[in-house]
Amino acid sequence: MEEKKAIVQEVINILGIAPLISSVIIENEDSPWSEKAHIKWKKDHLDVKAFVWDDPTYLYGRIYRLFLYIVDVLNPIFEYKPRISPDEQQEPTVRERYNQIWSIYVDSRMERLEIENFFDKTLRKNIFIDSEKNLSSTAADTIFDALWEKESYTYPEIIEYAYDLKKLKLKTPIVPVDTFNKHITDLLHGSSVSRHLENIPSSEFRETVNDIISFAAYHCKDAFILSKYYGICILYNRQVFLELIPTGKDSLYLTVFDGQTNTFSTLTVTKETDTSSIQELIKEKYALIAKQDERL
Repeated sequence: MEEKKAIVQEVINILGIAPLISSVIIENEDSPWSEKAHIKWKKDHLDVKAFVWDDPTYLYGRIYRLFLYIVDVLNPIFEYKPRISPDEQQEPTVRERYNQIWSIYVDSRMERLEIENFFDKTLRKNIFIDSEKNLSSTAADTIFDALWEKESYTYPEIIEYAYDLKKLKLKTPIVPVDTFNKHITDLLHGSSVSRHLENIPSSEFRETVNDIISFAAYHCKDAFILSKYYGICILYNRQVFLELIPTGKDSLYLTVFDGQTNTFSTLTVTKETDTSSIQELIKEKYALIAKQDERL
């Protein structure tokens, strides 16, 4: 925790926002997907509550990116107006795109600053393409590149693009994916699990990951394996139970759902990780959700 506090102080000093922040409370999170920063206005300063994954991987970059959101909020040129934000309950699709676009703005700046970050360009692109299921992959790819290359945004612009991607000035028109192509794409997804495995450099670690997937498929009854652009998901009752995201090196991020706490936790798996402990974790968490399912 002391290391996180030291990084926070360093980051807010570098970003020039330290005088505007009166306090920062740090809470540990079980997954990088749950990281966020909440702010509370108090006259002429802010109180910040940062939720940070309790893992050293890219810790500096992960904290830095959280405070870039706060930089945006404090920047008058950004024109932050929370009242115009899309409602998560009434407009979930627009809200998701809004989150994606603001995250792209943050993470593209991280890349330009050459700060190592969990959400690098490849992962951010894959998540965006996967979320835009009504677009062809080519169109989604083109839109992502345009969003990534844009060096500055205002909050109203992010909202405008969230409601209508056609507001982006693109040389190539946005083409919705047709039913036939979507069907073909869905069929191809099944075989891309092997492509994720092939991208793992070490044959030894590739075999380890394959063993984990095979174990989950065998021991988790009624589970369904689905390949995404960014990694491999194992679904139970159409909900993500297990997620494996290769890093492109000899490691991956494994995220598992805990049915008891209704939360996700993430750990880094490497060649040195004890596979049997991962298998026991999968069995334990699956048993929880399967037992809950029996009660329904």
